[in-house]
Amino acid sequence: MKLCRLFILLTLLAGVFGMPILPIQASISTPAAAVLELYGNFNTMGVIVTLDATDDPDGDAATNLEYRLAGEASYRPGFPLTRVAGARFVGSIFWLEPGSAYEVRVSFADPDSDPLDGVILNGSASTRAEIAIPPASHTYYASPTGSGTGCSLATPCALEEGLSQVQPGEEVVLRGGTYYQGDLSMPRSGVAGAPIVIRSHTGETAILDGAAPAGFAWTSQGNGIHHTTLSVADTFLVQANGERLLPYRSMDDLQTLSWGIPGFYVNGIDLYVHLAGDADPNSATMVVSRFSNAFFVDQSYIYFLNLTFRHYGVGDCCPKALYFYNGSDNLVQGCTFAMNNLGIGIKYDSHRNVIQDNLFYDALFAWPWDSFYAGEVPYGSGGIRFYSPADGRGTVVRSNTFHDFFDGFGACPESTSAVTNETDVYNNLVYNSGDDGMETDGRCSNVRIWGNTFHDVLMGISLAPVYDGPVYAIRNLIYRTGAGNNDYSGSAFKFNSGYDPSGPMYLFHNTGDAALSDPLSSGLDIKSPGSWTLITARNNIWSGTEFAISNANPDQPLDLDYDNLYTTQPGELAWWSDLPDRHLNTLAELQAATGQELHGMNDLPGFADPASGDYTLEGNSPLIDVGLVIPGINDGFAGQMPEVGAFEYQAYSFILSADPLSQAIQPGGVAIYTLSLQATGGFSDTVQLSASSPSPDLIVSLGAEQATPPAQVTLTVTDTHSAPLPAGLWHTITINALSSEQTQSMDVYLLVDGMQLYLPLALRVGAANQP
Repeated sequence: MKLCRLFILLTLLAGVFGMPILPIQASISTPAAAVLELYGNFNTMGVIVTLDATDDPDGDAATNLEYRLAGEASYRPGFPLTRVAGARFVGSIFWLEPGSAYEVRVSFADPDSDPLDGVILNGSASTRAEIAIPPASHTYYASPTGSGTGCSLATPCALEEGLSQVQPGEEVVLRGGTYYQGDLSMPRSGVAGAPIVIRSHTGETAILDGAAPAGFAWTSQGNGIHHTTLSVADTFLVQANGERLLPYRSMDDLQTLSWGIPGFYVNGIDLYVHLAGDADPNSATMVVSRFSNAFFVDQSYIYFLNLTFRHYGVGDCCPKALYFYNGSDNLVQGCTFAMNNLGIGIKYDSHRNVIQDNLFYDALFAWPWDSFYAGEVPYGSGGIRFYSPADGRGTVVRSNTFHDFFDGFGACPESTSAVTNETDVYNNLVYNSGDDGMETDGRCSNVRIWGNTFHDVLMGISLAPVYDGPVYAIRNLIYRTGAGNNDYSGSAFKFNSGYDPSGPMYLFHNTGDAALSDPLSSGLDIKSPGSWTLITARNNIWSGTEFAISNANPDQPLDLDYDNLYTTQPGELAWWSDLPDRHLNTLAELQAATGQELHGMNDLPGFADPASGDYTLEGNSPLIDVGLVIPGINDGFAGQMPEVGAFEYQAYSFILSADPLSQAIQPGGVAIYTLSLQATGGFSDTVQLSASSPSPDLIVSLGAEQATPPAQVTLTVTDTHSAPLPAGLWHTITINALSSEQTQSMDVYLLVDGMQLYLPLALRVGAANQP
């Protein structure tokens, strides 16, 4: 048996050395035929192990995951892999460096000494290098009124002409203005290192608009209804004076405005609108969409930069501004998606697309919640959606803003043939969502969600359901839940669904704060129905206005510990269905009745300034240095132990000092101070400096009004008095220093004295730095 295992190990190592091979697997038939696959994103790596049916017949083998940067002497522990099926383990490695090679080791232990026991799989792979946009080898200029084939800056061409000519490594630059165009496509792909770039001209705004450019003639039908005839059938996006109109399902509903807000009804090319106050649309600025999408992209290495897409919404299926349809390695960066039925759709074999630094918004937040479920209409999809089947892997959604949608965006398809998604969602801001800030619903395996902020949402992150799993939610901030035009309570996470069971879900270091009194909401609300393999939560803050935790589905497996539970409702803590007394008023009652949170806490969190959205911890917070160490998740904690919640407490700051602190000046003279800025604890922000004059006869100036520590700045004070003044006239000059994190102030002192000074001069400086 030992010789067999050694042969397996040597065979695996032989497959690794020489060049990375993905997936990595044994090349011969052996008693243990496990296959290791590694999939690298920018900061993460997916680890997938697929077993043969005979490797672990009783399903009790365990794995140990380790990794190291190539060339390092020792391995680091990773977060354990999760068995998501009888023959498959899935996991992720976090916080990796982009463009770097890593070595990964997965070892097996089986108490029954099945073929897997003692087997070690070794592999190596690299993370993705950060995207670089190379200088274009040629530029084609387009404008809304362009013509000809020259496509130069002096004589720009039409957009379609520029697209027809552009080659890999070249770019199409759109001059400012509105392009009333849609259903565009690319004749060719870019290639790695030589993408095709489509961007706005520097300093100008190019708008791709899916609406009809001309006005409409509206005919009154009576009772506030007006009619027009369209050139394109089945529009689902109509605006009046910048307000988006709700699509009603019948003329009767439109006439009565059954949902209480202005709207429209469309039947083919016949469009009917009913505006507020029965207003005449002939006197309004009307926008009616006539295109389903701006670009249909089934090519790769197409980069869209700094463009605006608006008003795409025609057709009863899936209108969107950008459609990646078998399109891979594309980039959408710095763009604005305004008032579209959907910003970006992703389908089929669309791999490694990156969506970053964009703004997505609509005007649906205040619409009645129930109106979205009154009929199947293509609106409210949010900023991004995966359409089934979406078989691509490696999508990255980062540093975007989404607001005023029903659902902010989606991260999983309903179906996929891929073993895992390898989707990363991080550093995004989502607010004003009438339902879910983010929908992680569907086929979700190795979906990683971290560092995002959600506020003013009904539900923060929906996991309802996540098939297969695992899904990781780490260090997300979710506050002011329960928002929107509805009568429902909110929560940081949503699990309830009437579908098949979810796979494993891991919630680590999240901060969930309801902070909304009407309706009352819980920090973590586990509703019914719904089923799942396991929910594991560690080091989270669950802060509610009703309960810290409410569980209406207690038959489903939970593993909650090391979380802080808090509610503003006096005398309450948790609510647990199916107990004789469902109100668990204290942490001890919760522990005794459920076995959950045996190391949990029940403390006022000590947020720095929650009213302004600052959920970092104050220096005296009881949640500092009390969290659980989770290998592979929070190894880089700053103090003695990790903090509980989304943010590690950092005692970082800058120090402001002056030399000298006090000095004398003669009328008409000049006094010079040296201000010093020093950083502590890794502070690296820019500090804004200001100083105001204490007297109209004193001119105060700074050598620089902003600096990054360590730095020195000169403060100069010029006295403009022409005659001697009474002796001993002191002035206080306050210097203010402001960064994005904190403010500091200090005083320096100036003695204006028309009399001769005799040295040494004794100045009394007290505790408050007073002379």
